[in-house]
Amino acid sequence: MAVKLAYSIYGARTSAVCGPPLTVLHGLLGSQRNWKSLAKQLAEQLGRKVYVLDARNHGDSPHSDQMSTELMSEDVLEFWRAHSINKSVLLGHSMGGRTAMFTSLQHPELVDKLVVLDVAPTGTSGADTIRMVQVLKNVDLTSVKDKYEVDDIIKEHIPDTVVRQFLLTNIVHTDARQLEWKVSLNGIDKYLSEQTNPFQNLLKSFLGPTLFIAGSLSNYVTSWHVPEIKRLFPNAEITWIQNAGHW
Repeated sequence: MAVKLAYSIYGARTSAVCGPPLTVLHGLLGSQRNWKSLAKQLAEQLGRKVYVLDARNHGDSPHSDQMSTELMSEDVLEFWRAHSINKSVLLGHSMGGRTAMFTSLQHPELVDKLVVLDVAPTGTSGADTIRMVQVLKNVDLTSVKDKYEVDDIIKEHIPDTVVRQFLLTNIVHTDARQLEWKVSLNGIDKYLSEQTNPFQNLLKSFLGPTLFIAGSLSNYVTSWHVPEIKRLFPNAEITWIQNAGHW
């Protein structure tokens, strides 16, 4: 069952709009807040509305013990129906990229153009991602007073400062000034442990304009993935950003 997603909207509300809106889907353990500055720039430069969604179990969207690429695609479709969006440019990073690809393959009539950031339509999340979620789950937030203490706890297992700072954006204060996770780590952990590749048996293809952007320092999209990308997205262009990683 689809859930009602939290979102932010940027750009032309009353002025003339240049084409279909852009819908942005963040990655695992991200949220719409990560896209605030870029979404404003995109809305201004493109002259169109930009919707940035929180995936289920992330940000301000509802938590659910049911989570999969298929369900997250249904969430996007329900959002479009609720907002009378008949066609959209669709952009997704990582987990959001999987959702974007699946949605475009299942409902190509709704997707004007597709942009996929650093993820391929193959395989599932790696063991490093699963371990990272376990590290976060093992933190007892009742025993710490601020994010700095959490950072000290997790840095032994997650040495990359940039990644840690990104993950720590998911910690908020309750009304009682206690720390809590904004994301549902249990729901995400279940999703990762049960995750399958939703693309391997698909015989459909998306023929619309498609752009894959990958980081040269990331292994999420490599030359090994190109044949499957081209099978599902025959008109895809693929570009690598030098010295860029996944996060």
